[in-house]
Formats: sequence, C-alpha cells, structure tokens
Amino acid sequence: MGWGEVREFRHEYNEEVKAIDEQIIKLISTRRSMTTGKRFSPPNEQLTEWAKAFEMDELEIRLILHHLQPKMAPHFPNEFGPLLNVVSIMKKTVVDSCEYILTHAMQHEQVSIVHVEINLLDEEKSGGVHLKPNLMLEVFSDRPFAVGRHGSYGGGSHSKLQFVVSPPLPEPLEHIEFSLVPSAVFMEHPIEELILDKQVDFE
Repeated sequence: MGWGEVREFRHEYNEEVKAIDEQIIKLISTRRSMTTGKRFSPPNEQLTEWAKAFEMDELEIRLILHHLQPKMAPHFPNEFGPLLNVVSIMKKTVVDSCEYILTHAMQHEQVSIVHVEINLLDEEKSGGVHLKPNLMLEVFSDRPFAVGRHGSYGGGSHSKLQFVVSPPLPEPLEHIEFSLVPSAVFMEHPIEELILDKQVDFE
C-alpha cells in the first residue's frame, strides 16, 4: 500500500447489534421529545440502584444521562459584577487515592466562582507525581446552569480549580448537586509548557 492510499478499517457489526442500536436511538429520540428541552436528572438513590442492577459504574451512568440533556450554549457576562457573598460548600470525597473538596463559591452579582481543591493522599507517590485534572464541574438542578473553567493552579500532589457558573448559584444551596466529570476538551487540547530556564538578573 502506497503512502497516498487510504487504509480501510474493518468494523465488526451484525444485525443483532444493529437492532439494539436502533432501539437505543429510538429511545433517545423519544426521551428528547418528552423532556421538551428541560433537564431531567434522576436522584442519586436511583443511580446507585441502576449501577448495582446493571453492574455498571455510577459515574458512567451519570455521564450517559448527562449527554441526553439539552445542550445549553455557554454564555458568561463580560463583567462578573461586585462580590456579594462567599458561600461555604465543604463537600468532600475520595476517589482513587485523591481527595476532592468543593470548598466554597464566591457569589458575584452576575456569576458564581466555585473553588475545588484536589490532594493526593498516597504519600508514596506524592514526591514524584504531578496532578493534571482534566475535569469539568457539572451542576445538577431543576434549572440549567452554564459552567466553564475559570482557572487552575498548584503543583505536585496538590491542585486547585476554579469554575465560573452562570447564572449565580442560589442561596441557600438547596436541591443543588455537584459532580466533576471528565472534560474531553482539555484532554484533546493539552496546554503547551513554556520552559523558563535562563538566568534572570534584577538591576
């Protein structure tokens, strides 16, 4: 085969799998017509029940359902407005030797800035590991929220993330759930590292 030729990859497929795929697509279409642009999310108890019944990871089910939700084009105001309040969240969980903490939300007039801290708990790895969180915050509520990355910093076994949420989160934070989900955008577009290794003199 020459360099200019296109290699055709053989994809395994059969009538049985095709029939299942058609059912899935039909159900997705039916769900979207029933929800009419609104966000419908099952409670955590239901997700746990399905995970056990179908022997699937709970996060995987959540991601599948998330992709069925109506897509809201992110829109963030140019000016966040003055800082009005700081709301304590303090939700903590541990996944794969990492501690994740939603610490607080800075309530501006136009948006909320949610802060997340990540700490590696494995002391044996902490000296030679640099955390690189390809994660996006998801806000689950009866009303839609647009969420975007607002910044990240840290190094080694510690990392801090900030997310901008529009419109601002309600106070108090009732009937609001948060999750960190894999972010394909950040995985597909790695940040270029600029190495600074030249002597710098201050005169």
